[in-house]
Amino acid sequence: MTLATGINLALVLMCLVVMVQAIRMDRRIRALRDGHLDQAVEKLDNATHQARLVLAELKRVLSTDAAAQGEILYAARELRDELSVMVGVGNSVAERIVDAADKARAAEAGVRRRSARWRDEADAVLRAEAETRPAASSPVADEARELSRIVFDLTSKRGNRVA
Repeated sequence: MTLATGINLALVLMCLVVMVQAIRMDRRIRALRDGHLDQAVEKLDNATHQARLVLAELKRVLSTDAAAQGEILYAARELRDELSVMVGVGNSVAERIVDAADKARAAEAGVRRRSARWRDEADAVLRAEAETRPAASSPVADEARELSRIVFDLTSKRGNRVA
């Protein structure tokens, strides 16, 4: 076998392969024509049209929703600002209450110290008077002592209420 004969046989083989492929492609093209290609294109066109409608509706909804969300966001910011003012007022009122309670406790402690001091002083004065007087005490002196104790007790209680 010569070189030319080998090349010719290879060429014939390649031509047969090309003919087989051409026959297969022809069958597929005929199947597409017979397989309602027009209907497939029409369905694809309808699907594209529906997609465009959905996208247009989506754009409309998003534009109105974005505006509505912006209004809601603006209202929420206003409420946040108002709430922060209210919290600030509440905090200042709480601080005032705490300060007033501290002052009341300090005043109450001062009144207690003062009333205890006054009571001690009154007791000292009464003891001194009792020592200077004769042992037999009169009912008037006892009554005066009792009245002074009542007065001191009342002033110390009134001081506690005021503080």
